[in-house]
Amino acid sequence: MPAAAQSTPASPSLTFMKIALPLLAVTLSITCFLAGCQSPGAISQSKSHPPQSLLNNSLRNNCYSLLYQLLEQQKDVSILRFIKPEQSDVKKLVIRIATASGTGAKYLEDFAKDDPTINLNDIRLPPGEVATRDAIAATEKHELLGQTGDAFALALLLTQTEALHYASHLAKVAGQNEPNPQRAHTLAGISEEMENLYNDVFALLLSKIQSPATNSIRIHGRATSTNPIPADRILMIDSSSMSVDAGEATLTIGPLQRTNGVYSGDYEITVFPYFFKNEQGTLSVVVPDDSLATVIQGKVTAIAGTSTTTTGARAGHSRHIDAIVTPADANHGALKLWFMAGTREMIFNPSYHFAEKKTAN
Repeated sequence: MPAAAQSTPASPSLTFMKIALPLLAVTLSITCFLAGCQSPGAISQSKSHPPQSLLNNSLRNNCYSLLYQLLEQQKDVSILRFIKPEQSDVKKLVIRIATASGTGAKYLEDFAKDDPTINLNDIRLPPGEVATRDAIAATEKHELLGQTGDAFALALLLTQTEALHYASHLAKVAGQNEPNPQRAHTLAGISEEMENLYNDVFALLLSKIQSPATNSIRIHGRATSTNPIPADRILMIDSSSMSVDAGEATLTIGPLQRTNGVYSGDYEITVFPYFFKNEQGTLSVVVPDDSLATVIQGKVTAIAGTSTTTTGARAGHSRHIDAIVTPADANHGALKLWFMAGTREMIFNPSYHFAEKKTAN
């Protein structure tokens, strides 16, 4: 792998720090769960409810602000091209992301200039959310600075799948609460552009995971096992939690049995203290033979699936699920699993292991 350009006297660690900081800011903005773009202070607590138009304007401004903050950070991601000349495919894609993000941010600035009711500084994150984001930023900084070559490219692409998916939904919600038809149309265009870039990033991520060069990477420097795991073993996923606004959401997945390349089972989401948001359902994760083989060999693998709610008012509703498998060895590893719940992005990081049928209860 070619070394980074030596045209400046900066050390490699300093150069990576300059690149990592804007990327970490992006990751910081999108890896945390926002409760529908609103904090508890978004709605007046007075006995007389404010007009619906004021509520829509408050939600719109909050989404505008979060979207503007994210796009402003995303437009700096193209700095990567100055130190990663060998990553031409990644470089071209992040330049597209940076250009689209800069254009979107400029649209929002123009909206605010033309309409004094638009506030691009209406973030309103509760203290718990801010503290959680700071903790995630510290972790992401350590992980990103420790990667080089293909591993760095994979880490970067993962941050972009999260950022672009989140930006797309922020723009969509802002547009749905924008009374001006022209601005709403522009926001719909930004949402579509972010979603298209998300799809391109995910496709590139898959291609790199499946490439011989990337597949030669040993996870965390450990030797990987070549002992095969029978395809009929059960997949066990540990419970995982994430912070929500003044509470916590916990994802519990039951034993998953593989049939015809699909792991299936039940799941439950509990949201404390918002019990009315709890849900149960079924889960199906597509893991074909070649993907299972790469996991067994200790290689990072992207998978996807579908969940279907079986309880409450949304019974029968299905949602798409994306996941990245990072094996520690042939039997154990970690998952990064994310999906949309309405306009909210849910991200969980559980551990997993394979088990014999008789050990699963």
